[in-house]
Amino acid sequence: WFGTIHGGRVSIHVREGARPVFMRARPLAYALREPVERALEQLVRDDILTPVSHSDWAAPIVPVVKKDGTIRICADFKLSLNKVLEVDRYPLPKVEDLLSRLHGGERFSKVDLSQAYAQFELG
Repeated sequence: WFGTIHGGRVSIHVREGARPVFMRARPLAYALREPVERALEQLVRDDILTPVSHSDWAAPIVPVVKKDGTIRICADFKLSLNKVLEVDRYPLPKVEDLLSRLHGGERFSKVDLSQAYAQFELG
């Protein structure tokens, strides 16, 4: 994992007048409790999550079991934050255009960006 990018924060904006939504935790399968707890502790150690005593916003976590048996912690924001976000829209390039730019290339590399989202501080 690459670590946190320092010196800048990413901001998210909610629509004016949006009210915080606090959603309760969903039941968690007993077999997942310990692995989820370990995954959450690791996110705290990596400074990705910061424990708080109170928040007006909360979304249930969705643990995803990866092929190697480890847990990826996701959150379900569809009924809370997603409904009130002001979304910035940026046009994405077409896959065909990106692939055509690779034509004639001789060396290629691969980067695992599975934790890249966690590099940016939210503020």
